Amino acid sequence: HGTRSLVMHWSDKYVGLPYVPETGDCVALAVRVAREVFGVEPQVPTSHARTLREQTAQILEYREDVAERIAEPFDGCPALFVGRGRLCHAGVMCWLAGEWWVLHADQSAGAVIRQRLRDMTRVHFKLEGYYKWK
Repeated sequence: HGTRSLVMHWSDKYVGLPYVPETGDCVALAVRVAREVFGVEPQVPTSHARTLREQTAQILEYREDVAERIAEPFDGCPALFVGRGRLCHAGVMCWLAGEWWVLHADQSAGAVIRQRLRDMTRVHFKLEGYYKWK
């Protein structure tokens, strides 16, 4: 009877958390992971945008102040995506089972989900870049 123990990934505890406008949106999730898992305190504005359009403007405005673009992802780094209508979306890169996944608070799913990077970029999103918190 060999019972296989599943190796837990740090992102497991976030999957399924509810999407909450302002406090549980995509940027709030990325900041929470940085703080709770990696001990990093991103200096993001505390005023949260109410609409996706406002959120996009805020992400683009503060992106260079709070993070620097990097060439290759690492487990736990934030990533930016551009979706339909040029809307920005933030996620956190996860190295799992030999491939890249993205942990993100998805408004349409109403929750935090983890998707394969290749699936995410095939349908709805284009990768804008990988980042490292300053």
